[in-house]
Amino acid sequence: VNGWKVARWRGKLSNEARIDLIFPGTKWCGSGNIASNFTDLGTSSAADSCCREHDNCPDIIEAGQTKYNLTNNSFYTKLICKCDEEFYKCLKKNNDYTSYEVGLVYFDVLGTQCYKKDYPIVKCRKSNKVMKRCEDYELNESLEKKWQWFDVPVY
Repeated sequence: VNGWKVARWRGKLSNEARIDLIFPGTKWCGSGNIASNFTDLGTSSAADSCCREHDNCPDIIEAGQTKYNLTNNSFYTKLICKCDEEFYKCLKKNNDYTSYEVGLVYFDVLGTQCYKKDYPIVKCRKSNKVMKRCEDYELNESLEKKWQWFDVPVY
């Protein structure tokens, strides 16, 4: 799953230090994939299909990379919010154990951020104190939209 890819962040991690985790029963859910080809899915094919789509998100910012005037200072890849939103919906509609576990780890444990072009954030209107993230933002619609980071939803 893109977002779990732990890069050689600014050259500080060797290839041996990369974290490679693939969820049991899947070939696409984790850092990278172990699929032999695009159609190769694990026994948990519903979750795996969601992860495969997420892995192929066309708009990402890798660790240490700058794009749209945003620098990803995390050790993992961040995605455009549309891809994370689609991933969330895909996992939720599956309503199975593996999808639940993948969603829990990606959205709640990793608790990453995504990016999108929207009106400037004024403040967080509603925060989830347990998960330490913003669930609803107040935006300034009188200004031009700009690229910025947003917290992913709680799963």
